[in-house]
Amino acid sequence: MTTYDEVHDLIHRSWDTPDGPARVAIVEQVLAKAEALGDPDLLYAAHAAATSGYHQSGEPMKAMMTFARCLTDYDADPGRRSHHDEHLLLWHFKHVVSSMTLFPQLALARTMAVLDDMQRRYQAGGHSMQAVYAYRHDVAAHLGDEEQADHWYRLWDSAPRDALSDCAGCDPSSKAHHLAWRGRDEDAIVLAQDALSGRLTCSEQPHGILTTLLFPYLRTGRLDEARDAHRRAYRALDDNKAELGRVARHVEFCGVTGNELRGLELIERHLPWLDQAPTPKTEMEFAAAAALVLRRLTEAGQGDLVVRRVAGESTVAELGRRLREQAVALSLRFDERNGNTYQSTRIAALIESKPLVAYLPLSVTAARAVSAAPIAPSADAQPSADLAEVPAGLSLDGRLDLVDELFHAEEQAKAKALTARLLAEHAAGPLTDQQRGRLARLRAVALPDEELQATADAFAEAVAAFERAGDSAREHAARLQWQIAMLQLTGDGSLVPAVFEAAELAVAANTDPKQRRAALVRAAWVAAASGELDRATSLLDRADAEPGALPPARHASLLHLRAGVLQAQERIEEAAQRIRAAATLLRGTDHRDQLANLLRALADLLGRLGDNSGAIAAYEEAAAVAQDPELRRSSRADAGFMLVTTERAGEFVDDIVEHVCLMEARGAAGAAAYTRHRLALALATTGRFTEAAEVGEEALSWFLAQRDEEHADMVVELRDLLSRVYAQLGEVHVAIGQLDTLLELVGGVERLPYRGDVLERAGELLWQVDRDAEAADRFDAAAQAYGQADLALATVHARRRQVMALFHAGRKDDAITLSKQLAELMAVTEVPADQQPGLTWERAMAGYEAAQVLSNNDDPDHDAAVDRVAPSAELFRSIGAFGEAALAELRHGQVLVVSGRAAAGAAELRRALDALPADHGARREAAAWLARALDDQGETRQARKLREEHGLPEPE
Repeated sequence: MTTYDEVHDLIHRSWDTPDGPARVAIVEQVLAKAEALGDPDLLYAAHAAATSGYHQSGEPMKAMMTFARCLTDYDADPGRRSHHDEHLLLWHFKHVVSSMTLFPQLALARTMAVLDDMQRRYQAGGHSMQAVYAYRHDVAAHLGDEEQADHWYRLWDSAPRDALSDCAGCDPSSKAHHLAWRGRDEDAIVLAQDALSGRLTCSEQPHGILTTLLFPYLRTGRLDEARDAHRRAYRALDDNKAELGRVARHVEFCGVTGNELRGLELIERHLPWLDQAPTPKTEMEFAAAAALVLRRLTEAGQGDLVVRRVAGESTVAELGRRLREQAVALSLRFDERNGNTYQSTRIAALIESKPLVAYLPLSVTAARAVSAAPIAPSADAQPSADLAEVPAGLSLDGRLDLVDELFHAEEQAKAKALTARLLAEHAAGPLTDQQRGRLARLRAVALPDEELQATADAFAEAVAAFERAGDSAREHAARLQWQIAMLQLTGDGSLVPAVFEAAELAVAANTDPKQRRAALVRAAWVAAASGELDRATSLLDRADAEPGALPPARHASLLHLRAGVLQAQERIEEAAQRIRAAATLLRGTDHRDQLANLLRALADLLGRLGDNSGAIAAYEEAAAVAQDPELRRSSRADAGFMLVTTERAGEFVDDIVEHVCLMEARGAAGAAAYTRHRLALALATTGRFTEAAEVGEEALSWFLAQRDEEHADMVVELRDLLSRVYAQLGEVHVAIGQLDTLLELVGGVERLPYRGDVLERAGELLWQVDRDAEAADRFDAAAQAYGQADLALATVHARRRQVMALFHAGRKDDAITLSKQLAELMAVTEVPADQQPGLTWERAMAGYEAAQVLSNNDDPDHDAAVDRVAPSAELFRSIGAFGEAALAELRHGQVLVVSGRAAAGAAELRRALDALPADHGARREAAAWLARALDDQGETRQARKLREEHGLPEPE
């Protein structure tokens, strides 16, 4: 049977429990147990604790009921109550008054009567009227009575504070809300400074006042502060539906800053709270803010986006209409109670709100992307050429020959400069057909890659001119280039055979090995691109067989092309060898960008071979040698992508951010989203969890908007990452929400192991916040998934965790039953040799925990507890877990002592005490139990000495 002391302790525990479902569960236990005992003082304390717990955890109507019980009991016998009881009663008046206006079914006259009673009691006790004025102001503000609200604000602001005033953190927040409502944004911002500076402490600050300042910051142009306020404040809205009103303000903020997709994510996350809203007022506020966001999405053409909800999927447009109707209907109920149209007018305006800014970036990437632009090549990447060495009297034919020689000698800058001069000087005038053909061919080569039509036309002109001149070698070489240009222009695969035919004619017509090799390489390139890999290999072999040495850059290009063919044939190691050889040719030369591109190709190949360290080194060398800034930047970013989950992740965050911004600037939204995923991983790895959450949410929004199976795996990866990030941020409810959504995405037998992992992680998070019954269900489901996947060790682990969750949920009989079943399961479980230590650890821990389950219940079975825990210490020691072994001996000794076997218990406890390190927290506990065992054996002198050594009090 529950005792007075147990209920008293539970009441104290309820005051220390964080606001939310766990606190509600405890106060309801307190009420039930106190009612069962019937002690009037205990009942009063229970109702007072419940009033606070209910109010702070989003159950204000229940708080009113328990407050009414306290008020009745207090007035029946004031002398029986302490000064603390009186103070708490007066404090709770504020809870009740603040809640009454939020329920349209409660008459205003009733609210005013409670306010009058509050004022009478405050005056009778000699207290300041500051709090009374504050709550009279709140009623006036709710009614939209600006004159009365201003009046009560002045009295509130000038009255002296006392012990019944709202805390020095919340009072300024409430005042700032009034100032913002009355259009005094600058004053509101100034008033908030103490709360924001950290000089004021309160569990509701600074996120409370930051939420209040969202719109003052926007309206005064303080956009950086607005973004920071949203990010900081929303992060702090924990697993507590009492915060739904503040969440609504953040949803509205997204709707007026161009962040509708972010707003949609918040709506989906908090829709379950709307179904159990703390008050009709907060229900109305959230529904209206959500309707605003959904309206803007619909007007932007995204009304058919799917919204995930517990009640089933809906579209943005459908849900928007439903929530608009819900908000408007509630506002009309308030109007009817209030006798005016203030609330319905306000809600209609909120739903139709226009943006305060076109777009306010909310993350590290979005903020940088606003001003991002592609990097232009630097001057040193495009060196100018000195043509002073070109003889002044050299003929046109001589200069055309010189251009050919310069290109072959890889003096690209001079060759291009001379080409430009020749084309400018001979745009018109008398020319031979051969000269026209050569100039036309140079013009084709000089044109930008994207000007395909002009390139094809120039080569066609060259072919015709060479044909008229009777220059068969150049005609066929130009015809091959024209055929390739037409293939590129049209994409018509039927032209490929003509390319090969033209190549053979060009080879046959030419006696110059350089020209023959060039024709073969061009044909090989087309063959490789067309998937004719054997033909490409044969052509490259013929090109290699042509006599004469190749310049380094041209040789490297040939090796690069051959590597591409080998890669397409899945001969990855051979391809990497060719790229390494090509890179060796170019190191130490001026061909730095070509080398960088080779190194990037090598990095890709090494990554395919699983040589990640080699790939990273190749990317970093590419970044070091590249002259082109864009090539240098992309190489660093690619190195960073491979390092996002390593200790070096922090080195590359800025590079990856820049890559995201440039992708956005180029309109490559998909590439930006994939890069955001990598950035979120890097930020999480470096402990920047808030930014990781923001960036991950941005990426997730893009992938969800695509609504196709192609991106399903990335949605899973992002939700998995976000669940871990939110867990690190302490936002357990959000993390669990991500995991629950994941479960809908990971069906199928092949994903059973991952499904089990997701369920297990959800169970651990629920365990952390004392939602033990739910945790037990998740562990049960995880064990089933692991069992279906034939993962014996994981199954055992999940079942063991289920036992303890059941025990702490108060389902002790179920825990005992499952503990016995687990022992039977472990007795027949077989695992591979590398998992044997893990199974041994599970067996030892299961015995250790079984002792607790069997001993701590209404009908303890100490003998069974001893049998289960006895082998645990030796099992732990067998795998080197000596700390756990000592704790197992401690528990073994405890059970032996309480079961009346003091001598055996003392031996176990002495072993535990000797094994525990001097600074271990369990040493005092072991010493206390050993002293008890000694007392039970009549060895009081030794027991007293032991207590003195460990600073333990003597038993009463």
